[in-house]
Amino acid sequence: MPTILTGTLTSDAVLAGKQVRDVTKGLSMKYVDLNPLTAVLMKMPKGRTLTNYKAEWTRKDLLPRWDVISAVSGASGATITVTPTNVSYFKVGDVVQIPQLNPSATQTDIGVVTTKTTTIVVTAVGWQSNLAASAATFPTVSAGMNLQIIIDASEEYSQKPAMKVTKDEQEWNYIHFARAPYNIGNIEADVKQYTGPERKERRSETHRNIRVHLDEMTIHGDRYYRDGTNGRQYFMRGFRRYIEQGAGANILDWSSGLTEADWDEYLQKGPCQSGIGSKVRFGFFSDDLVLKILEIGKAKQRIVEGGTTVLGMHFNTYIAPNGTRLHFRDHHAMVEDWQGAGLIIDPTRARIRPYGSQGVLQLHTEIQENDRAGFSDEWRIIMSLEVDRIEPFGWIYR
Repeated sequence: MPTILTGTLTSDAVLAGKQVRDVTKGLSMKYVDLNPLTAVLMKMPKGRTLTNYKAEWTRKDLLPRWDVISAVSGASGATITVTPTNVSYFKVGDVVQIPQLNPSATQTDIGVVTTKTTTIVVTAVGWQSNLAASAATFPTVSAGMNLQIIIDASEEYSQKPAMKVTKDEQEWNYIHFARAPYNIGNIEADVKQYTGPERKERRSETHRNIRVHLDEMTIHGDRYYRDGTNGRQYFMRGFRRYIEQGAGANILDWSSGLTEADWDEYLQKGPCQSGIGSKVRFGFFSDDLVLKILEIGKAKQRIVEGGTTVLGMHFNTYIAPNGTRLHFRDHHAMVEDWQGAGLIIDPTRARIRPYGSQGVLQLHTEIQENDRAGFSDEWRIIMSLEVDRIEPFGWIYR
């Protein structure tokens, strides 16, 4: 029997199933730009392709120029005997200075190393005045003062001085192997949807997710391996752990506030120091750190007006006191417990090392068992991070 309708009818009452739904095609994702750190690194020249689970590189420092006096015997006069913290830094013939001394007209803060054992004997070098040829002496030297190595001084017919060079250092990192699978049934694969084919949608979603996690691993990862039931797991060290374990001056704690003087001193003595790296740095900060730097920079005209587009992304730019440009922006990883945090990198001193012949980010399709219906695909990341010098990098937290 038919259903009888009377009175005023709503559109649903007639028959909802026969109506054409007005749904906008496509899918609105929550975020658009979720991997700015690795996006910068991927656009820079990559390192040599890896063929081993362990990436290694060699670095070398210049000879040390400063040391601290730990003990003194004979604290003043024409010669003094001091125990440096690192006696291997010194050789006979080194000209040294003790900058914390306050010499008078008859005294000096310059000497030459004349004997070296487990201590060094330093003989004063200098006249008492411009005219009198009378040797100056040292004022009182005490433990805790600095010794600065200036240069070698050799006698006219001397044999060569003792060799003093630095040993090469081997640095390394493990690869990281990450997977993000998605499965689609045969029937589900061909259902017509306003958002497009389900398999394509899941491919896009999974790709975005693994790129987000790639950024977080590149920031926070730590170097390690463990043996599991299906082989070995390798863990890649990220920037934060490189910095925390290798460059103490490059860490800034602004829990008690952050002034312009604090910020500029940190940049000058930490990641933007002169002489190491390029004149460009990139910063990836939490929202409140971005606002704080904008506040400091605008007050002193240190912010480039209107920001900057670099490598296809928008950054604010802060000009450090030495002229280094710090391009910085907000980063999705700097939230929750990382609110107030930030990472500064020099992309010329770090590089992604792809593994094998398939590139860093790989899509593998139809990897389900031979007799199973449906489709099983996955994204894979396999790479390492090389940081050849850690000095131009910085970590900020609150």
